[in-house]
Amino acid sequence: MDIINKTEADLPQLFELRTRRDLLEILWRRGLSGRALLREHTELIDSHLVTKFKTCPAASGMALIAVGGYGRRELFPFSDIDLLILHDSVSEDQLNIAAEAILYPLWDAGLDVGHSVRTIDQCLTDADNDFFFQVALLDARLIVGETSIFEKLQKSWQQQFVLGRRQNFFDQMVAHRDHRLKTFAKHGYLLEPQIKEGRGGLRDLQAMLWTSKVIFGLKDLNAIEDAGILSNTERHNLTQAWEHLIQIRNRLHYLSGRKNDRLYFERQEEISRDFNYRKTTGIKAVEQFMREVYDHLQTIAVSADLFFAHVDESLKPIRPGSPDNSFRALEPGIVIRHKHIHLDGRQDLGKTPELAMRIFLQAAKTGRRIHHQTRKMISANLEATANIQSSAAAGRDFINILYLDKNSPASLETMLECGFLAAYLPEFAHLKSLAQHDVYHIFTVDYHLVQTVAAVAGMKEKYGNIFEIISKPRILFLAALLHDIGKGYGGDHADRGASLAEQTGRRLGLHKSECRLLGFIIKKHLFLGKIALRRDLEDTSLIRRCAAIIQSPERLAMLYLLSIADAMATGPTVWNDWYAALLLELYLKIALLLEKNDQGDQDINQGISWIRNHVAELLGSKSAFDLQDLPNDYLLNFSPEEIANHIRLSQDLGADDCVIESRHQSGHLSLLIVAKDRPGLLTKICGTTALNGLEILAAQIFTWPDGTAVDSIDVWPIYDEDYNDERLADLRDDLRRAFSFRLGLDYRLHNSNIQPVAKAKIEAAPPKVVIDNESSDTFTIIEVYADKHIGIIYKIAKALCEFQINIFRA
Repeated sequence: MDIINKTEADLPQLFELRTRRDLLEILWRRGLSGRALLREHTELIDSHLVTKFKTCPAASGMALIAVGGYGRRELFPFSDIDLLILHDSVSEDQLNIAAEAILYPLWDAGLDVGHSVRTIDQCLTDADNDFFFQVALLDARLIVGETSIFEKLQKSWQQQFVLGRRQNFFDQMVAHRDHRLKTFAKHGYLLEPQIKEGRGGLRDLQAMLWTSKVIFGLKDLNAIEDAGILSNTERHNLTQAWEHLIQIRNRLHYLSGRKNDRLYFERQEEISRDFNYRKTTGIKAVEQFMREVYDHLQTIAVSADLFFAHVDESLKPIRPGSPDNSFRALEPGIVIRHKHIHLDGRQDLGKTPELAMRIFLQAAKTGRRIHHQTRKMISANLEATANIQSSAAAGRDFINILYLDKNSPASLETMLECGFLAAYLPEFAHLKSLAQHDVYHIFTVDYHLVQTVAAVAGMKEKYGNIFEIISKPRILFLAALLHDIGKGYGGDHADRGASLAEQTGRRLGLHKSECRLLGFIIKKHLFLGKIALRRDLEDTSLIRRCAAIIQSPERLAMLYLLSIADAMATGPTVWNDWYAALLLELYLKIALLLEKNDQGDQDINQGISWIRNHVAELLGSKSAFDLQDLPNDYLLNFSPEEIANHIRLSQDLGADDCVIESRHQSGHLSLLIVAKDRPGLLTKICGTTALNGLEILAAQIFTWPDGTAVDSIDVWPIYDEDYNDERLADLRDDLRRAFSFRLGLDYRLHNSNIQPVAKAKIEAAPPKVVIDNESSDTFTIIEVYADKHIGIIYKIAKALCEFQINIFRA
């Protein structure tokens, strides 16, 4: 019903409801936040509903009940107001009048209301068929109306869903939790965490409380602590995490102007400013904020995991003689019982902290999970871990855990979640929950490092021939764990990390030569990736310099495998077929040079001579083309078949003609353009491809002595779709028009509505231009760092053209 249809008497109440709700923002500005703000919002709606209910004669004999989050008094700014109108037996007309009087003002005020009208029997039937509604009734709260009918519902609910059915409730709760985590996130380390439904989010905490009420009859965290299921520290940390996530969700709703539970990238900076976070050395304010967010998510996630393991064990006691009741001693103090690894009850980790490391090693060797009580004991005795930081035996065990883990990274991830990893490696401690505020890394630094180790472990079979080159694979696994250890200090993290890693290696008991190797791998862990993506891989002098820096096949193999694992663990936008092909090409070229240990030109000259002879055979004796004129670098970039095709295409070109060919390659589209060279040729190509929705990956630009330009341009569509023949025909037409000055690129690009698929927004860094005259013997290398947008390569190429700078390769 529209507001204009309301009586004048209704309008003041409607505006008052809207105004009082808006006052919540003012209250937040004055310091009211967290659950206090939720309660204020709940009381506001309660007050309004009580008034409307009591002034509606038709509501007689009914009960107005809050369910779900509203029932828990956790009413967020834009959450649904879930209401149940409960009745025993009332006429349909009476129900309609009551529902209209109670619900319409809320709708007219722009609030989202979820409502239902049911009898007790209907509630029980629907709850039996819908687990979400069953749980919603668990939080049911009487707002106003008939107390007796509400109490009857509660009693019937207990009888039908609790008494004798606790196991069924628990099984359904676990199944729904597993499904939720698969849908939203199995961990809380993501770049844009879901703070309600993701692992460690508010829903995990609610699931604990629901389960506790039904299984143990414990209504809140204090009761769970009193029952001995949570320690005082665990309960305190959970309460803090709960409050902090509530504050964040409150702000998310207000800033979004709608229901929003994902902490999107662009909202993170706004909220960090609202909460007065400040930048420190090496860590941005928003990274400080997100570090706390991840800490709180992990607190809830780990507590929820351990809680559900405890409940499962309580409900399913192992019977004597059952296969699950098997017992086996692994070593003194550590046993397998009920398929889990346990610490012998007589052991004290505070006095024997080396046992904690042995527990993780046994978990890695056997593939068994560590029992939740043992995990709690490890977390409770982290201070004693400092006593084994310099133990050579513990160091060997730790490195073996990285290398031997049967379910990598299960043991290492448990180490991280227990807090043991940061306690054992002091150099690692500052990485705990450290955010990486960019659109490439989808995990926190600590979890990214754990995932890198897992990626290395997963490559043993696929890259077995390269693993065989490595005589000390444990150094590779340790480098995977420590390669970003220098982050969070400011400056070059690779240099800082190399120093920290050597320090760590010495304490773990590595030999001096191993420490130097570890430091080198970490110092250069970005080297191959940067070269592959930013340099001309056909530049033989560049390959020689790379080989001179790396020096040995083993170092090269480690750097190559670490580069792949690092990219895989960073995110899907980093590791792709294009990057894989470039990295492999670079690896093979350096490996060949290191294997031959020959940096002369003899093989290259022989190869060029063979290419010329083979091209001559392909062209036939009638061809008058002088192959000696073709530049060596051009000959080395293409196969003889491709060169012969270029020559044939060029022979019939007129002054203004061009030939454009295209073919689909693995993961991209390759364009070949053969034309008479002219100023700004590459600029026009860049502008036209941008106009046609193509992103340039790489360009190889060659000009023969006779003035023929042969440009090979690798592109892929900006949009995630196939680039069909019709669109390729349009591209060819536009290129020909651009070459003949019949296409106004500046105007067309300025008015183009082509935009890439929306990605997370980050604060744009100021553009930077680096001019390098050292890395190449022949060319000046110009590196441009700038915020990426449609047409940026066209702008760069145009600027270089205007300065009469010839682009050789891009």
